[in-house]
Amino acid sequence: MVTARNEQAAGSRAPGSRARRGKGSEGGPVADAQARRARSTTGDLLNLVEQLSNFDRIGVTRLARHLDVPVPTAYRMLRALEQTGYVEQLPESKEYRLTLKLFELGSRVASRTTLRDLAAVEVERLAQQSGLASNVSVLVGGDVLYLAQVKTEELLAVNLTPGSRAPATCTAMGKAMLAVEFRNVRTVVGPGPYPRQTEHSITTYEELVTELAKIQRLGYAVDRQELNLGVRLRLPAAT
Repeated sequence: MVTARNEQAAGSRAPGSRARRGKGSEGGPVADAQARRARSTTGDLLNLVEQLSNFDRIGVTRLARHLDVPVPTAYRMLRALEQTGYVEQLPESKEYRLTLKLFELGSRVASRTTLRDLAAVEVERLAQQSGLASNVSVLVGGDVLYLAQVKTEELLAVNLTPGSRAPATCTAMGKAMLAVEFRNVRTVVGPGPYPRQTEHSITTYEELVTELAKIQRLGYAVDRQELNLGVRLRLPAAT
């Protein structure tokens, strides 16, 4: 009987203790809300994009079920992607689908990677034969974007690392490529004035046209301290 009374007493205390724990767990809904907000992260957005790629078009409610998120959360993520151009909403059905922006980004990456890979062997060979550092670069707007570099023991005159940019009008590399695109040079770099990196930089369209015509005639381009003072470079131009 004593044991029974003790158990009953313990049982009578249990609701109080549970109530205290329950009171302490009032933070549970807050934590749940924070967890729901945390789901709208970069990872969730990428997951949403991958899900969208499986459908020609899909409504927000159905998409939320596939993502296992609340409908408002799915809607917020769709709106974020819509505002940045990755998703569009069809006006009649109100469904969503991916745009071609991902295709555009992927194509850019693929083209640059392919160029770098194809050029790697030749650039390595050129560096070994000349004993000089060699670069792979492309024209991006009015700039030269350096994609890769093969270094040698020779002291680098200009250390333009992969990922760095320089005005095309101020570098031998840029001018050599512009000479190939001579007919479209105004479209590529604009009518000027161009960036003045040093007192020797070409800044007007007339000066640039004269320089490019000279490069086509001679078959090489020269950096006459146009990017950095004290640095002169000569580069063959494949015109």
